[in-house]
Amino acid sequence: MIDNLMGNQTKAVGIEFQPIAPVSLREMVLSALREAILRGTLQPGQRLTETLISKQMQVAQNVVREALQELEFQGFVMRVPNKGTFVTDYSLEDINQIYRFRMELEGFAVQLAREAGRPNREDLENLERAWQGMKAGAEGGDFWTFSRSDLEFHETLWRMSGNPCVEKALRAIATPQFAYVLIRSFRHTRLNLSAIVEEHRGIIEKLKTDEPAACREFLREMIGDFWRQIVENVTAPE
Repeated sequence: MIDNLMGNQTKAVGIEFQPIAPVSLREMVLSALREAILRGTLQPGQRLTETLISKQMQVAQNVVREALQELEFQGFVMRVPNKGTFVTDYSLEDINQIYRFRMELEGFAVQLAREAGRPNREDLENLERAWQGMKAGAEGGDFWTFSRSDLEFHETLWRMSGNPCVEKALRAIATPQFAYVLIRSFRHTRLNLSAIVEEHRGIIEKLKTDEPAACREFLREMIGDFWRQIVENVTAPE
């Protein structure tokens, strides 16, 4: 009788609870720094000092260094040689240069993709998953989910080009720009997220049927429109 009860309890516990993944110190520092950036406690352009952060958080300096390296990969911070690490920030001129670059190179990326007969099934699955994440973020007012899914969507386009140089260039230039928009817009965004979601649905449909040159022009126009929205958003008073 007791064995049966214990067996039922074990089975119930197995259904009720999932394994808890351990969280490393690096992940905890990473999460704390990223939240401080998104919440505005750490401002765009502010310098981040490893020794000070490690002292305040009472963790080893190498743990902070690893967290900052991951934040750099995600675009939230930028390392400036001989100066230090800073929260990602851009001038209006920087934004204009980046978006002009993206208009041309990302349009070229989708042209290359279409010339190679893509998107394939895996491409479409990746685009659809990212689009669903954007849609969920827009509907729930979750700009973090929206932005990360938006970046995932565009990363798929870059890979589809089949050209490692194009993908590498876009990843290096555009990833920090996505993070900067997220930093500036996390607490309050004037962007029309629902409209952006629908535009990205248009990209998927265009890629299924349109000629390479038409896909290139469509993406150029879409990025140009988003460029104008971003300039309005980041230059507006907080």
